[in-house]
Amino acid sequence: MLAGILQAGAKALGGARFSLVNLIPTAFFIAFMIALITSGAYTSPKPSPALFIDKFSKNPGLAVVATVGIFLLALLLRPFQVATVQLLEGYWLRWPLQFANEVATERHRRRQHTAAIVAEGQYYGQPASSEFGDVASYARQLRMFRRVHSRAVMISARYPLPVGSDRSVDRLMPTILGNALRDSEDNAGGRYGLAMPIVYPRMYPLLSPKLDRAISAQLDMLDTTAAFCVAFGLVALLTLPLIARLDWWSLVPLVALLMSGVAYRGAVSTARGHGTLLATAFDLHRFDMLKALHYELPLTPDEELALNKSLSGFLDSRDVDAVRRMSKFRYSHPSYADERDMPRSRLETAGDQPPDD
Repeated sequence: MLAGILQAGAKALGGARFSLVNLIPTAFFIAFMIALITSGAYTSPKPSPALFIDKFSKNPGLAVVATVGIFLLALLLRPFQVATVQLLEGYWLRWPLQFANEVATERHRRRQHTAAIVAEGQYYGQPASSEFGDVASYARQLRMFRRVHSRAVMISARYPLPVGSDRSVDRLMPTILGNALRDSEDNAGGRYGLAMPIVYPRMYPLLSPKLDRAISAQLDMLDTTAAFCVAFGLVALLTLPLIARLDWWSLVPLVALLMSGVAYRGAVSTARGHGTLLATAFDLHRFDMLKALHYELPLTPDEELALNKSLSGFLDSRDVDAVRRMSKFRYSHPSYADERDMPRSRLETAGDQPPDD
């Protein structure tokens, strides 16, 4: 019966996505905390999971109430899913997190700067002599340098590049996840002069079904790992008093904190994979968007870059006269094979002819 309630409710509210993103993390958090409390972890000198099992097996009504409560809480938390991801990204613009925002961003700024300097370095050492010991020492130093250098290149590539004519405005975020997502957004359309947050909503309806499913699956996985990161983090926070027990139950907050970190790393990995799919979407479908907007397709990369930059500025503008800045780019309207394929307005303009007898 409980499974039927959850399946019916989840199907009505979005099917598998609601279950994966909202219901499962919420159910885990509530069920785990109820299990800890009913097992006596906070109060009993000898807690036992058997107490939790016995309590719910002898009281089916309590199980129904808990199931309905889990479902309702998952429903109430659904609108906050985007806010959860943004919290982990590092959109900390209000006090008291604003100070942490500045400190964490400065840390990543220094890390990026250090990695960029190391990545540009070269190794000029030479063996002191042709003796085996000197050659072996040189080989070890060269191997260590290459390892440090490759790691610096990898770290530097994971941060968004600064913007502006003089590259003075950085795009850094205070968290690893935030930098991964921002770098993905910048790289997706930035290579073609397209501002991804502005242009992508116009291009999304034109994606191929395979790519659309892949991007949706990545977003679902990102939301799920973010939700589990927060759920495990809350468990670790609420179970901190168990550390005072100095027994096996004291490991619960530590394990929960470890699992929260694992979930966060999973979210970061998913974000980087999502960036690859976004870049693929722009690679394959940016011209489909231009066709849908009825713009004449550019013939050279320079023409495309000029059109894309102007188009991004136009779509981001609220100025009625902004369309004039697009006047140097020609429209390209579709042609029609015969009058049956013509829009009705054109038929009315030409005048409907009576059919031949």
